[in-house]
Formats: sequence, structure tokens, C-alpha cells
Amino acid sequence: MNLSKKNFRTSIIFKSGIASLDQAIISALSFIISIILIKTVSKLEYGYYSIAFSISLFLISVQNAVINTPLAVLLITKKGSDKKKYAASLCYGQFIVILPAVLIGTVTVFLLCYWGLDSKEISVAVAFCMAVIGILFREFLRAYFFAEENPLNVLKLDIVYVFCLLGFIAIAYIAFGISVAAIFALMGLSGLLASLLFSRKQGWRSDLKTIRESFSENWKFGKWALFGVLVTHIQNYSYIYLLGALLGSNAVAEVSAARLLLMPLALVQAGWCKIAVPHGSKLREQSQTHRFFKEQILVSTVFVVGIAIYVGFLSTFSNVLQKFLFTENYAYAINYSLIWGAIFAIQFLALNASFGLQVMKNFHTISKVNLLTMLVTVGCSYFFIRSHGVDGGLIALIIGGTLLAVSLWLFFAKMVFYRFEREPVASIKERLMFKLSKSVAAPLIKDCSDSIDSKLDYKQNNSFKLRR
Repeated sequence: MNLSKKNFRTSIIFKSGIASLDQAIISALSFIISIILIKTVSKLEYGYYSIAFSISLFLISVQNAVINTPLAVLLITKKGSDKKKYAASLCYGQFIVILPAVLIGTVTVFLLCYWGLDSKEISVAVAFCMAVIGILFREFLRAYFFAEENPLNVLKLDIVYVFCLLGFIAIAYIAFGISVAAIFALMGLSGLLASLLFSRKQGWRSDLKTIRESFSENWKFGKWALFGVLVTHIQNYSYIYLLGALLGSNAVAEVSAARLLLMPLALVQAGWCKIAVPHGSKLREQSQTHRFFKEQILVSTVFVVGIAIYVGFLSTFSNVLQKFLFTENYAYAINYSLIWGAIFAIQFLALNASFGLQVMKNFHTISKVNLLTMLVTVGCSYFFIRSHGVDGGLIALIIGGTLLAVSLWLFFAKMVFYRFEREPVASIKERLMFKLSKSVAAPLIKDCSDSIDSKLDYKQNNSFKLRR
């Protein structure tokens, strides 16, 4: 009984379920905050929130590229005390960059007040700069627990964060009211408190030498991932920046309110990312990449079907949702839900293929494909927004996302199904020995090793394929 319970707790179904529950909680929190802001602040100020929130996602993406994604891929290769040292070095090392960047950003904002920034813009920018510390600290811990394949700790961390943030918002509402600046300040404070509570339990210790070595190891993969993150963010969020530049903050608020209805899907995407990469890396180490490929196809299919059902629900109850969730200033927002559903489906397909290539350690392919599709998306966004407004920006996302998804899946399939042909002989031997070790003939491994070597030599000398 205990063995069955343990096996279930370590299964991909259980981990995915916990990750989905965690993302549901974070999704609900984000939804509540957005509705509060829509109901209490001006449309212009909510536009500021949407732009600042997009920037926070960009910073998290940079952190994921340089720190969190390599962590998910490499942590499984660490053993014993090396695993703790590696995680501690990444955790503490990131603050060597974050803290000076926050200080520089804050000083820059105050200097910009002489160039026409009003008091609301300054308060939002300063609060956002200070919040970055807590936001990124919490995101690292979430990535670490997911890399350890321990989503229960992620759930506990986020529950503490949610209770802290909601409590602080209630106090702020009673004391002095709600503003975008207050929301960002409280997000940073809640993230910092929750992260300090859970990081103390890890017993991490590090020094500058270990930090330098860990980041050097990460950079081998992170440099390509960082480039990919930059172009991916530009591709996915260029429409927001172009809408703000060409049509103003009100247009950003309108399209962001429409996207709000699909926010649960975005967070499910993020949750699957935290599970998919560590799980795929484990299967890669066990030479089961074909299985991982099939799982990615299955998950993609389920997600697309789920989106269709969800969008159908939104369309059926559009009048009710419009009445209770939005004000009259956002009367047209609900009409964008169908387009956003298509965008999220395409983006998830691209993400799943990207996760596969990350597991295969093929970061440079992701970066190169992203660069090409980013140029297409930005170009289409600029011209379509000028000619068709908000609708044009969303259509540009569909065009660029479709091109990206098709390209990445082709490369992912090529890596999985043609990798065996390119593997060196030593790698083939390791795979055969692994399979033999799992069979009932494990006691005969030593006796069979010489036989395997002779067959591999025969393959090299005579160019015949090795029979399994």
C-alpha cells in the first residue's frame, strides 16, 4: 500500500495535477487583481499595469533562460552535496545582478521625471523596480522545486504568497485605497517574505568561486536560451508595445482586458513548462526520448481541445461575463476571446516543441527559428496595426505563432527520430547496457559486455547496422 502511494506521488499524473492546481491558484489571484484594478482605477492606469506586467514577464523569461531552464536540465546530473552547491550558487549569484539593476532602475526613473513623467507613472515605475527582487526570488525557488520534481513545495510556496498578498491588499484597500503602484509593491513584498521562509529550509551555502563555476556551466546553454527569450518576448509582446506607441495606453488596456479571460490557459502553459523540462530530461537520461515525444503530442492535443471547450464557454456566456467582469469602458473586450483562443492554442503547440528541443539540449535551433519568426511577427504587427488597429496586431500573432510552431515541431521530430543515426559508438553501447541492466539478465551484464564490444567493432569496421 505504501509502495503504491509512493509510486503515485512520483508519477507524472500526480505531478501534473499538483502543478495544475498551483497554476489554478496563481491564475485566480492574477484574475482577481486584474478585476480589482479594472473596477477601481482608470483605463489609462490599467494600461500602465498591463505594460509593466509584460516587462515583468520579460525579466522572468531572462531569468528562465540564464538560470532556471539550465537548472531544470542540469540539476539531475548533480549528485549529493554538489546539487546543493549548484542550486545555492545560482540562487545567491543572481542577486549580484538583480540588486544593482534595481538601484540603477530606480535612480533612472527619478531622473526621467525631469523629462515629463507624471506622478502616477513615476510611482508605478519605482514600485515595479522594487518589486522585481521578490518576484524573481520566488520564481527561482519555484523553478528549483520543479527541477527537484517536488511540485508540492511549489504549491506550499505559492499558497503562502497568495495569502500574504491578499492580506496586504485588504489592508491597503481599507487604509488608503488601491493603485497600480500599491499592487506591485505588495507583490514584491509578499514574494520576498514567502521566498525567505522557504529558502532558509534548504541549508544553502555558497562562495564566489562556486557561483562563477555554476554560472559558467549554465552559460553554455543559457547564451542560446537568452537569445531565444529576447526574440520570443519581442514576438509575443511586440503588439503591446506597438499598440501603446501607435494607438495609446487605452488600446493596451482594451486588448489586455480581453486576454484576461484567457489568463488561466497562460498559467497552465507555465505550469506544464515546469513539469515538462525536468521530466523530459529524466527520460532523456534513460534514453526514452521517443516516449517523451509522444507525451508532448498527447498533452498538446488535450490542451487544444480544452481551449476549444473553454472558448465555447466564454462565447455562450459573453453577455453575463461582460456585465459582471468589465465596466462600460471595456464593452468590446469580450469580442476578442475567439482570436485569443486561437493564439493560445498556437503558442502552446510552439512551446511544447520548444520544451522538447530544450530537453534535447538544442537551444541554438530554438534561437535561430525564433529570430526568423520574430521578424515576421513584428513586421506584420506594425503594418496590420496601422491598417486594422487591435485586430491587426492579434492577426500578426497568429501568423508568426503558426510559422514558429510548425518549424519547431519539425526540428524536434528530427532530433528524436534521427538522433540514433548520429550517435557515436560509445553512446550506443551505453544505451544497450542500460536496457540490459533493466532486464532479467542483469547478473550477466559483465559477461555480455565483451560480446557487445565485438558487435560494435563489427559495425564500425563493416558499416553494418547493429542488430538490437
